[in-house]
Amino acid sequence: MSARFPLLAIAAELSAPPSSPSVFRDVGLYATVFRRYEVIAVSPPDMIDFYDKWFRRYGAWDYISDLVPPEWALDADVELEGGAGSMLTAHNLNVVLSLL
Repeated sequence: MSARFPLLAIAAELSAPPSSPSVFRDVGLYATVFRRYEVIAVSPPDMIDFYDKWFRRYGAWDYISDLVPPEWALDADVELEGGAGSMLTAHNLNVVLSLL
């Protein structure tokens, strides 16, 4: 039996303004390298193509293993959710990383 890494699901909308795509990438890097998470991005089904192109343009795919609709992320061990007022910036990066 193989060991499973914990799963971190990050809302794809946290990669877009007012968030910083580079901070989104940094969260994926930290979670993958230092916390040993498998990282997935979660997007509404009608926005997956948009975020796929967005991630490619801004290098956000480096530490994300997949881009999935919400129903595929139900087994996530940790979730970083988006929503009104949610953002990833250099000002709150340390707080977000401490939650992992």
